[in-house]
Amino acid sequence: MKDLVDTTLELDISEISTYNFPKNELFGLKILKNNVKYEFLIKLNDKSEKLICFGAKGGLVREKAKLPDFPRHSWHKSFQESLIYYADPTFHVNKEIKTGWYMGTEDDWYLERIAEIISKIAANHKIKNQDILFYGTSAGGFSSVMLSTLFKKSTTLVGNPQLIVPNHYQRPFDNIKKYCFNDLDDETLLKEYGYRFNTFDLFKREKYIPHIIYLVNAQSKRDLYKQCIPFLEELGKFPDFNNNEVEIIVYHDEDGHSARLSRSICIPLIKLVLDRNIYNYYAENDANNQSLNYKLKEYEKIIEEYKSRKIVKIVDNIKKFFSKLKN
Repeated sequence: MKDLVDTTLELDISEISTYNFPKNELFGLKILKNNVKYEFLIKLNDKSEKLICFGAKGGLVREKAKLPDFPRHSWHKSFQESLIYYADPTFHVNKEIKTGWYMGTEDDWYLERIAEIISKIAANHKIKNQDILFYGTSAGGFSSVMLSTLFKKSTTLVGNPQLIVPNHYQRPFDNIKKYCFNDLDDETLLKEYGYRFNTFDLFKREKYIPHIIYLVNAQSKRDLYKQCIPFLEELGKFPDFNNNEVEIIVYHDEDGHSARLSRSICIPLIKLVLDRNIYNYYAENDANNQSLNYKLKEYEKIIEEYKSRKIVKIVDNIKKFFSKLKN
């Protein structure tokens, strides 16, 4: 992390709660627990009660990738809120792992340990769960939803996330099975560790569904068919553990899964979510279904039946949509 920050702290996890962390500057943090190195970039603003946590990405080209990987770390200058970027230690399990989903190993779930560390940092800075936003895309979107489930009353904003890991490409899933879980068969793996692979299994374990704002590109067929639609179906059948809504924004971008909101759009959107200004916009399900030429049309009945639980917005031009939102 020397190329990213001037100061990197190395602490025991027991020291976090009372440590006097630097304020108003980006610094690194390393925590060693059970021979696993947890690495963070952090900026704690002494004038803000809000915290944004950024997840890592998957699909790393391991021959070129430099670890730890902190996507969007350059954004820190654009926020007045406190920030935590959390790296994925799963990449250190084996070099064949290109997407880790913070899985860890059979007896050590790395994401749960990261949740513990973030919780201690937030408490140290007197940040409440309702003032925490988890943001990420793809694999980082998965970790954001999972962490928001563990941090009751927090919010998560995600783009094209893998919410059901076994529905992702086979090779990344097989690598996780092989190197993290000693090549367990699928049935045993998902029976014993399903809460690490499927957001709904964690929802069930925690008896809680977080407030999710979920952006999905309709022109990424795998994200739509393998993630969003199964998620809609399962959500519609799910017990009403709490009153949090899942807000789904379906947009169109020819770049498919890799289509991301630009920095100029995403940063204002994150701030809107943090300030709770976005929610008033979703007063009704006013989706323009004529604009969507994919399988989502078949799910209008599901959307209508469970619209009290999720609100679907379909747009053609994401830039115009967020321009309207900001105004």
